[in-house]
Amino acid sequence: MFKYSATQWIYGAEPLAASFERLHRFGYDGIELAGEPEQLDREEIKRLMERYGLICSSICGIYKPERDLSSSDRAVRANAIAYVKSCVDLAVDTGAAVVIAVPSPVGKSAPGSSAHEEWNHAAASLREAGEYAASRGIRLAIEALNRFETYLVNKLEVAKKLVEEVSVSSVGIMADLFHMNIEERNPCQAIRNIADHLVHVHIADNTREAAGLGITDFESVLRTLLEVGYKGPLTMEFLPPVSNPYAAASMKAEDRTIFDEFTRQSIDHMKALERKIALG
Repeated sequence: MFKYSATQWIYGAEPLAASFERLHRFGYDGIELAGEPEQLDREEIKRLMERYGLICSSICGIYKPERDLSSSDRAVRANAIAYVKSCVDLAVDTGAAVVIAVPSPVGKSAPGSSAHEEWNHAAASLREAGEYAASRGIRLAIEALNRFETYLVNKLEVAKKLVEEVSVSSVGIMADLFHMNIEERNPCQAIRNIADHLVHVHIADNTREAAGLGITDFESVLRTLLEVGYKGPLTMEFLPPVSNPYAAASMKAEDRTIFDEFTRQSIDHMKALERKIALG
């Protein structure tokens, strides 16, 4: 029923070929590339996609402070918009359908000016980036991050308000089950509420580990996605239990076996639930 991918950035600084090989070995359909267009070799990506039979499902934008779409600093906003456009170009070059957009960066816990002003800046930035994405046949997916990572858009209903204000057909919403486990009282109802705008889904359990290791009710989530007619991939974004999500890049080789374990665990768990649902 569903196609499966995993986001590349969770594997840290390992060679891209190693990430492709792992996903192929465990039966994935695609890979979500980290949004670092200047660091990625398009020709290498195409060779790896062909070698391992994987598609590029999406581009995961990496939103650092200098890529703040909501910033009160015009130059920072211009840089952020240019960055999203470069991710759109990467998506076109690799056949991806979606670029993830985060309105305010990881680590920004309060506005630099006012929340109202930064909301307006984010909307204007996403409108410009979204119009460019539309011209290239790519969708942007606004991601709501939990309150401990950023402040502007934490819930799917807030992402929906932003999408409606941006009012560009290419701009939709991504549902991330880890963030939703923190922010949403009823994840399935939250998905139903934004169903018309849903273009991408990230999967991790409530602990941010692989699906099936925590308490998230993924069976209900899958049933809801089927109910609302979601056609996109399920993209794994699990992490080992580290306080800094980017610390995965510096994990020692002997500790990196967890990536094999989590990659296998995630797809096995989700496919088992799919089979259960199919059997009625």
